[in-house]
Amino acid sequence: MTSSGRRAEDPPERELLQIYLEDHLTGATGMVQRLTMMHQNYGDLPVAGEIAQLLQEVSEDRSRLVEVIRSLGLERSGAKLLLARTGELAGRLKTNGRLRRRSPLTPLLELELVQSGISGKSGLWRSLTVHAESLGLDAEEFRSLEERAYRQLDDVVAAHRRLTREAFGADSPTAG
Repeated sequence: MTSSGRRAEDPPERELLQIYLEDHLTGATGMVQRLTMMHQNYGDLPVAGEIAQLLQEVSEDRSRLVEVIRSLGLERSGAKLLLARTGELAGRLKTNGRLRRRSPLTPLLELELVQSGISGKSGLWRSLTVHAESLGLDAEEFRSLEERAYRQLDDVVAAHRRLTREAFGADSPTAG
C-alpha cells in the first residue's frame, strides 16, 4: 500500500492520468516544434545530424503518446496544445544579445530546453511502466522508450558540449 492507501497494482485515477498525459503531450508538442525550427535553422552547425535524429525520434515518441491517450479513451485538450504552440513561438522572441544575426548562445540554450523536455519524457515512460499492467499496456515497451530517452539525453549533452566549446569564441561557426 502507498501512503494514500492505494495498492501499487491499482490503476491510476482517470482524471489525474488524463491531466498527466495531456501535460506531457503539451510538452512533446512544444519540443517537436522547437526541434523542427532548430532543424530548419541550424543545418550549418556541427550538431545538425543529432538535431535531425532527435526530431525524428521525439516526433515518434509524441505519436506514441497520442496513441496511448486514444487507447485509454482519454480526451486531448486543444487549449493545452494551443498553449504549447504559443509558448514555443514566444520563446523564439529572445534575441540573446543579437538582433540581426543568430547569437551563438541561441542553439546552446535551445539544446538545454530540449534536454529538459527529454528528461521529463523519461519520467513519463517510467510512470507508464509502473502502471502499464493495470492500464492494459505493455510495460516492456515503456521501459524501452525510457531507455531511448536516456540515450537521447546522452546525445543532447554531447551536442551541447560540442557547441559550448565554440559558442563563446569569435571564430564560432554561429558567430557570423
